[in-house]
Amino acid sequence: MTGESYEMVFFGRGGQGAVTAAQIMALAAVGKGLYALAYPEFGPERRGAPVRSYLAISNEPIEVREPIERPNISIVFGPDLLRVNPEIPERTRDYIIVNSRRYETVEPYLRGFGGGIVHINAYDLSTKYLGRAIVNTAMLGALLKVFDALTVDDVANAVLRVFGGKLGKANAELIRVAYNEARVIR
Repeated sequence: MTGESYEMVFFGRGGQGAVTAAQIMALAAVGKGLYALAYPEFGPERRGAPVRSYLAISNEPIEVREPIERPNISIVFGPDLLRVNPEIPERTRDYIIVNSRRYETVEPYLRGFGGGIVHINAYDLSTKYLGRAIVNTAMLGALLKVFDALTVDDVANAVLRVFGGKLGKANAELIRVAYNEARVIR
């Protein structure tokens, strides 16, 4: 990752863990000797309202602390967020990681996007491994399919530090399973 910087935006809804996901990635990056900055953008809305969380990872100190307008990677926690944020495909430079039960439900929103797409059904995986559809760690597993500055073990270890105990172990396992289940569309 010499001289490189990566910018990501996590698009979620309050309660889905988008802010926590960015923080976990930042923790994993710092643990690997990189610089990282994770910061959310949300208003006074409650659970279920759209949330954005920004993440920058670099080999060099990160000076800029403003909303990321043209991320390398957008991580979209649900298909409805592509309807609410139709600008995602035109602003994303490299990859879109998207969660939906079936790819066909999001494909129309991504037709004009020229970059890579990773699809995962994080709803069902998180329900199976966590007992509820909090998709953040499953989305991290899918993200790692195309973001190789960190390994699955780097992020799983960060999750264990954040959550600890049974919850940490379940989320670390979910990252591994999601990494294997995520499908690179292109």
